[in-house]
Amino acid sequence: MWDKFVALSDDNRSVIAKLLPEVDVDKNFDRRGLSDALSLIGASQFFILEESVEIFINLAKNGNPEAYEGTTIAEVRDATLEVELKDHDMLAVITVTGAYKGQPLKGPQIVQALAEAKVKRGINKLALKKVLVMSHQLSPGERFTQAVAKGTDPVQGQDAKFIPLVEDPAKQVLAPKEGKSEGKVDMLDLGETINVSEHQPVMRRMPATRGKPGITVLGQVIHPKPGKDALLKAGKGTEISSKDPNLLIATVSGMPTFKDRSVDVSDALCLPEIGVATGHVKFKGDVIVLGNVESDMIVRAMGNITIGGFIESADVQAQGDIQVAKGIIGHNLSETEPRSCVVKSGGNITAQYAQFSELQAGEDIHLTLHCMNSEVKCGKNLTIADGPEKRGTLSGGHTKVGGKITCVELGVEGDTATHVQAFARFQMYKDRQNKLKEQYNQAQEATMKLVRKELELKKTPKSERAEGQEEALEKEKQQANAQLEKIKLARDSNEHELNKALEENRIEVKSKVFSHVTIQFGEEKVITKRSHGPSIFSFNQYEIKSASMLDEEAFEEEL
Repeated sequence: MWDKFVALSDDNRSVIAKLLPEVDVDKNFDRRGLSDALSLIGASQFFILEESVEIFINLAKNGNPEAYEGTTIAEVRDATLEVELKDHDMLAVITVTGAYKGQPLKGPQIVQALAEAKVKRGINKLALKKVLVMSHQLSPGERFTQAVAKGTDPVQGQDAKFIPLVEDPAKQVLAPKEGKSEGKVDMLDLGETINVSEHQPVMRRMPATRGKPGITVLGQVIHPKPGKDALLKAGKGTEISSKDPNLLIATVSGMPTFKDRSVDVSDALCLPEIGVATGHVKFKGDVIVLGNVESDMIVRAMGNITIGGFIESADVQAQGDIQVAKGIIGHNLSETEPRSCVVKSGGNITAQYAQFSELQAGEDIHLTLHCMNSEVKCGKNLTIADGPEKRGTLSGGHTKVGGKITCVELGVEGDTATHVQAFARFQMYKDRQNKLKEQYNQAQEATMKLVRKELELKKTPKSERAEGQEEALEKEKQQANAQLEKIKLARDSNEHELNKALEENRIEVKSKVFSHVTIQFGEEKVITKRSHGPSIFSFNQYEIKSASMLDEEAFEEEL
């Protein structure tokens, strides 16, 4: 029926629907057949004005006189485009809608649209050409989106870097050399000791960079974040070059020790072994032992101690790191007697294994094979595992760690008890948090006291107020508010650090947990009643949680 109603306008750019007097329209008249009617008059690609179509249908069904006057229900439409800014004005995209029998886009239209959107930087001419070409190829109403302009991200500044100019002796010493027999490694042949000469450069500073500004497609400059700068620091036996402020040079000959932005150079005592022939050793620098430290010997160093063999029933202590190529061995004494082998470090302790010994480190302890029936304390993390994490057992004795414990196996078959405590710093955080909460409450009370004082002052007639009384009170309020915010920031910061530490400082067992293992966090303890597979033990301030690393059910109730 639509073919009797529709016709092209005089300019052929629209379709007019008009009711004819000789045609009767029944109540079932709807838009069915409209598409075919438009095709018959060559208007199949015109844009259909849906609302106008519905209006005409209702007018025609009701015989309204307006239906005989004619209604525009479709029209020719040229291709259109829309410019959209994305990614914080770093990207401009154009969306083209295909023409309805009308004209495709023209170059000036695109240029004008970009200008109206204020896009002026990072414009890609090839992308604009693609938009233009696609406007010729799109079907009526089909949409195509193309990025046409991209801003330039800022290049953030780099922090200052401190580049060593000589090798690190600690790393070199612990790299055993291949012996004369092919395929064998001689643990006593650790290579030549690295030394530096007087006036030799040991570290260079690369200053921080300011970065490079970026720019949005709107032409707005994005300022980069400059890198953090830091200066070289003269260390023991080193000084900053008088010719180059970015160069650190040695003032004495000796062994270098690297720090974050400085180097110490000190004479190092190098011995084949420490035993009866050498006597006890006390040295105000680094001590390097190519062989073993024998029974009953005492070794003290203000620097680092590096040992190419074993420590056996000796007392070895250093303010720096202690690195042992092989093992730390004591004797199996009763629980009441002190350990025959004591190793204490202000820094880190590394070795293959330790047994029946006392280990204490200010920072980390790392053993690659096992730690058996020993008393272990460290300020940070304890790791007992080889590289592939196939070996590494912590069994027997007592272990107290400031941070995280990682091992392959925890405990041992039989009745030997093992006690481990992780995140020993928890109570320190809690005490600090309680103290800060109390300080915050006191600061709140002080602030409220000033508020009440201000209310009382306002009740006093101005003529009776002392000169400068209001200004003094306002100053007190500002100081009290500043103090309140300062304490609140410290409280929130400590709480954030505590929550983060609780997440990080866990006990991770990569392979197996045996029975009779006491797990402790803070004052909370649990004892394993049976063996478990790979497990993680964590603490939420109130209770110890345990979960399988294999995504099995948690087993708290079975511990």
